[in-house]
Amino acid sequence: MIQNMSIKNKLYAGFGAILAIILILLAIAYSNFAELREANEWDRHTMKVVNAVDRVSLAVTEVQVEARGYYLTGLPARRAKVREAVTHVPAAITTLQKLVADNPAQAARAARLESMTLEWVRDVLEPQVALRERLGNTPGAADEIGRMPQFQQASPVISGVHALLDEARKEENALLAQRSEAAAELRRDMNFILLAGGAASVLLGMLIVWALTRAIMGPLTNLTNVVGRIAGGDQGARVEVVTRDELGQVGQEFNRMAQSIQDNQQRERAATDELRAKVDSLLTVVSRAASGDLTGKVEVTGNDAIGQLGHGLARMFDNLRLLLNNVQKAGIQVTTSATEIAASAKEQEATGVEQAQTSVEVLSTTKEISSNTSQLLKTMEDATAVADYTTSATAEAQENLRRMDATMQNMVSATDSINAKLAALSEKASNINSVLTTITKVADQTNILSLNAAIEAEKAGEAGRGFAVVATEIRRLADQTSVSTWDIEQMLKEMQSAVSASVMGMDKFSEEIRRNVGEVRAVTDHLSGMMDQVRKLAPQFDAVLQGMQAQAVGAQQISETMMQLNDATQQTVESLKATSEAVHQLQYAASDLQSSVATFAVNV
Repeated sequence: MIQNMSIKNKLYAGFGAILAIILILLAIAYSNFAELREANEWDRHTMKVVNAVDRVSLAVTEVQVEARGYYLTGLPARRAKVREAVTHVPAAITTLQKLVADNPAQAARAARLESMTLEWVRDVLEPQVALRERLGNTPGAADEIGRMPQFQQASPVISGVHALLDEARKEENALLAQRSEAAAELRRDMNFILLAGGAASVLLGMLIVWALTRAIMGPLTNLTNVVGRIAGGDQGARVEVVTRDELGQVGQEFNRMAQSIQDNQQRERAATDELRAKVDSLLTVVSRAASGDLTGKVEVTGNDAIGQLGHGLARMFDNLRLLLNNVQKAGIQVTTSATEIAASAKEQEATGVEQAQTSVEVLSTTKEISSNTSQLLKTMEDATAVADYTTSATAEAQENLRRMDATMQNMVSATDSINAKLAALSEKASNINSVLTTITKVADQTNILSLNAAIEAEKAGEAGRGFAVVATEIRRLADQTSVSTWDIEQMLKEMQSAVSASVMGMDKFSEEIRRNVGEVRAVTDHLSGMMDQVRKLAPQFDAVLQGMQAQAVGAQQISETMMQLNDATQQTVESLKATSEAVHQLQYAASDLQSSVATFAVNV
């Protein structure tokens, strides 16, 4: 049945079985853990009960100790402790009753314990405390308390109380032992269940894995072997389908694919044989055409690619035969025409060489004239340009000198303004010195006041410690103020000395500027006279330049005309040479063409 299941269902079934076992183990473990938790809760309850019994015993013992101390001393403080200790006993018994409410025997003991302690306090303790309070500091008071009947009867009551507490303690210890044994039994059962369940889970998991591996790997191994056989050339190999799962479906589809591939290969083999026959026929015709025999016929037909190729080759051979016939006829005509053109080209080449030599001689003479004219024209242009540049430069220099004069006047004014501002700055520095003197005096007074405050704070002792810190900080600030004031005073002195030096330097600079203003004005007047003389030369240079430009234009036109004529002659000679060379090549090509065409056989 497992063979007919799908792989998904197989995996679901296997993992579902493992999960079910794990869930069963978890349920059993949870149940045992709940019982263990309940057993632990009862253990803690028993320990609380034992602790409560111990607290009752301790409270009773505390009352006894405090009462004996009060009997011996008679101090009111000890009496208050007795009364406080008495209040602890009912509270401890109430706590014990709440804890043993689920146990009737223990609840009865707690009730008896409560009545016995109340009776002991009412009938024994309170009369003895009252008597001791009445006796006060009377000699022998403690002995009188010891002789009281209540004191003699107290020991049996207290012994009964402690006996009840011991019984309750023993019963709780017995319950604790029983519950501990039950908890240990539960732990042993839990360990056994976990070990047995874990082993069962491991064995079942291994069994499921083995079954799944066998169900999956068997078909996969069969499929792999068949693929290897097909890859080795056994096209008839097929997969044995034994299951109906996904691997069985894969095997069926693989068999279909292998059969389809085998059928396709047979069809391709037949088509390849037919194609090889057609290609061999075409290669035979093409090989004969490559050797010069164009008489072969293409017999391949059809609508496929090879048939279309055969039809195209047949048309190509027909066109090639017609072309070769036309080429043979044209080759004869080309050879005749080339011979005639070569003779004519020789004659034209000789005439062109003579014209070129004459043009070269005339061109050299014309270039020499044009060169001399150009040099003279360039010289006159340079002289005119120098004159114009001198005029413009003189005018520009004169204008610059005027601007320099105005600038120096402004500098003189600015120097006077700077001197005034430096004087004001020196005055401000003097005022700052007076302010610094005042600040120094204030800092000194502050220092003295802070010193007096520190002395007064020291006299005040602990109360003046905070004020002493403030006085110390004020004195430190006063010292810093004095140091900073001294630094500022030094910087002001340096600034005043620098200002004084600057004022002296500015005075010298102003005097030097005024002296240079006079020199600049003298240079300006001298340049004005030079500019008048240079302006008179410009018209004369312009007249000479115009004449030289007219001659240069005429010489340039003659030179350009001769150069064009020379170029044309050279081009004619080169063309004749190229024509002659082309004619020779044409003759050679016609001869080669005739010899090449003669190798083809075009007649059918």
